[in-house]
Amino acid sequence: MGKTLVVVESPAKAKTIKKYLGSGYEVLASKGHVKDLPKKMGVDIEKGFQETYEIVPGKEKVLAELKSAARDAADILLATDPDREGEAIAWHLAEELTGKPNKAKRVEFNEITKNAVQKGVASPRTLDKHLYDAQRARRVLDRIVGYDVSALVWSKLAFGLSAGRVQSVALRLIVDREREIEAFVPDEYWNVGAQLAKTEKNGGKKQPFFARLAQQDGKKIEVKDGETAARVKRDLESFAYRVAKIGKSERKRRPYAPYTTSKLQQDAVNRLGFGAKRTMQVAQGLYEGIDLGKDGGAVGLITYMRTDSTRVSPDALAAVREYIEQRYGKSTLPPEPNVFKSKKGAQDAHEAIRPTSLEHTPEAVRKHLKDEQFKIYKLIWDRFVASQMKDAIFDQTSVDIEAMARDNGALYMLRASGRVLKLAGWLEIYGTTDSTQAGDNDEAKTDGDNAKEPEEGEATLPELTEGESLELTTPPGVIAEQKFTQPPPRYNEGSLVRELEERGIGRPSTYAEIISKVQARDYVEKVDGRSFRPTVLGKMVVDGLVGSNLDFMDPTFTSSMELELDAVEAGSEERIDLLSRFYKKFREQLDKSKKGKRWNPEPEPTGETCDACGPQSDNEKLRALAPGEMMKRWSKKGWFLGCSNYPKCKNTRDLGPDGTGAAKPREAGVDCDKCGKPMIIRSGRFGEFLACTGYPQCKNARPVPLGVACPKCGGDLIEVRPKKKGGKTFYGCSRYNDETVKCDFKLWQKPIAEPCPACGAKFLVMAGTKTKPMIACADKECGYKRSVDQPASASAHGHADEHAAAAMHA
Repeated sequence: MGKTLVVVESPAKAKTIKKYLGSGYEVLASKGHVKDLPKKMGVDIEKGFQETYEIVPGKEKVLAELKSAARDAADILLATDPDREGEAIAWHLAEELTGKPNKAKRVEFNEITKNAVQKGVASPRTLDKHLYDAQRARRVLDRIVGYDVSALVWSKLAFGLSAGRVQSVALRLIVDREREIEAFVPDEYWNVGAQLAKTEKNGGKKQPFFARLAQQDGKKIEVKDGETAARVKRDLESFAYRVAKIGKSERKRRPYAPYTTSKLQQDAVNRLGFGAKRTMQVAQGLYEGIDLGKDGGAVGLITYMRTDSTRVSPDALAAVREYIEQRYGKSTLPPEPNVFKSKKGAQDAHEAIRPTSLEHTPEAVRKHLKDEQFKIYKLIWDRFVASQMKDAIFDQTSVDIEAMARDNGALYMLRASGRVLKLAGWLEIYGTTDSTQAGDNDEAKTDGDNAKEPEEGEATLPELTEGESLELTTPPGVIAEQKFTQPPPRYNEGSLVRELEERGIGRPSTYAEIISKVQARDYVEKVDGRSFRPTVLGKMVVDGLVGSNLDFMDPTFTSSMELELDAVEAGSEERIDLLSRFYKKFREQLDKSKKGKRWNPEPEPTGETCDACGPQSDNEKLRALAPGEMMKRWSKKGWFLGCSNYPKCKNTRDLGPDGTGAAKPREAGVDCDKCGKPMIIRSGRFGEFLACTGYPQCKNARPVPLGVACPKCGGDLIEVRPKKKGGKTFYGCSRYNDETVKCDFKLWQKPIAEPCPACGAKFLVMAGTKTKPMIACADKECGYKRSVDQPASASAHGHADEHAAAAMHA
């Protein structure tokens, strides 16, 4: 008798499950989808949105192996992931392996543990048509919008561009946020306060604390200009201070719920610097199984990682409560398990993301995990354990302080607040400070200089009594700091996922894909390696689609579509009805939008005469033309200057993707080494270069010197771009092609015309990474380095002191 064939999605998952099922089972992997829509449309709208599926290129061998195993199998169990996508994969597998999808046996594993796998295999079910119909509906919607709207963007903007149903909405959010930032007008305000201390007798040690200005003559005061700030500061410097009122209260902080997919992605971005896609890849590996070096194989460490539920099974609750009592003591355990509400509309099909076993502590499994796996696992572990601990309790104190003129004239009131941790509770895991969970709150607040401000109420106050006198401590005494309100922050991956979730756009299984596709196109760029900023092209695409009045670009419409897809999954709406209703209106809107004008901007005159055509040209055809004007134009590669005589004159000059490149050449202060005429700095498609003013008679051009002399021969260091595609740019001597000198000096890091303050080397280099760039000494033995935003003088003294100390020690 043949074995039972179990088909899963990934080889890693297959290996783990095989260990739990034994010799009577053969476990193979489909390695994801085996069938999908073709590159062409693949949807016959006239025949009820009938799809044409094809074998995914490269999956022929995998499918052949599965079919061979299926022919000899006594039974076939389809154990793909427990969601819409997994159900659709199982549906296609059933067609290919059995030919009778309605009789296929489907099993689910919400966690890859021995108990869960054996329980799942023992309880097979039929394929859920509603579940895979919801996936089919989403796939067809995405294909219709992507196929037709991409063609619209091609015709209106530039060939080769694309648009997606949900990704375009996410792009709109990024563009809308950028427009908010551009339109933002900062308001001036002043932080005014005083550092005070009790008047200690007998020379006792003073404990200073800070109090902020709150009122003047019983009314709230907001200082919004320097003149008022200076007046208030003068007053406070001469006034007398006393404690007017002390208020004490007990504050509680409830623990956070265990992770949902979106909260995990948000925290991974903000706490670990992991992107959404990377986070899900790491979590997938933890779910499918890690070889812990015992019991003969891998163990699934976490439950299924695509979920919007905060629900936890009774068995898991009992286990974590037992663990908390043993590890942290009974005093940290609430009388009853903490219960958390899932967000409105959550599908609740799977539990929250949690460890599968409390025996596998992060410390115990660390040696078996890669660094990124350990970090994600510890996030999940800490969050889950902390979720079932007691509230953190603080003693909160607020102090009102009167500042009075010594002649009993003007009266100000300042306020100080502080708190003391009374019971750590769940903060036993997160630390005794009120750490910000970026997945639940905004990122840590910073002032205009990016210096982190303390959270309200974090200060430690001395023992105070009402009516006692206080005195200013100097320095700093009275402080009056000018501030400006800040624009809303750009989205990063974490905050964009949060926005998508709050608006009901996408589902746990799609967040990472949405973020990935937004970045894959030239519609956004990352600022400082983390924040999304739309490119000019991205803005044009969004403006064109929004201006075309297409419903799918409305976030509210996209959110309602997600609810309709949920209705298909629940069986309360038919797939065909949803698609027909959507397509009818979409087609009407699309046909109207095709009649409008193109979306790219009209050429702008610059007043600059083209230097490649007209009487001065050495080309007979171009010399016959009247001199053209260089016009500012746009293509999908960015802004450029082009001659008005185009296409007869094809003279162009690149202005960069944002159009900020120099519209006119700049003086270089260098003479041409061929004809002696002055050279100018021009912008080309590969950046700036030196060009002779004798053009077109003299066509000499060369790289712009970086202002650093070659340490080997005294020539100029320049940027050298490789001739071969894919070659790496380097920095070398301008004489590398000189037949008389032939200097071969080369650097891989860009030199900077600044001497090293530590060792005296004549130049520094750009070092570090894209996300953490540094300025460093080219001499590795020196070791000097600083961040790019740190001025040279700020670090020079410190390094000089280090070298002096080293010399004294020697």
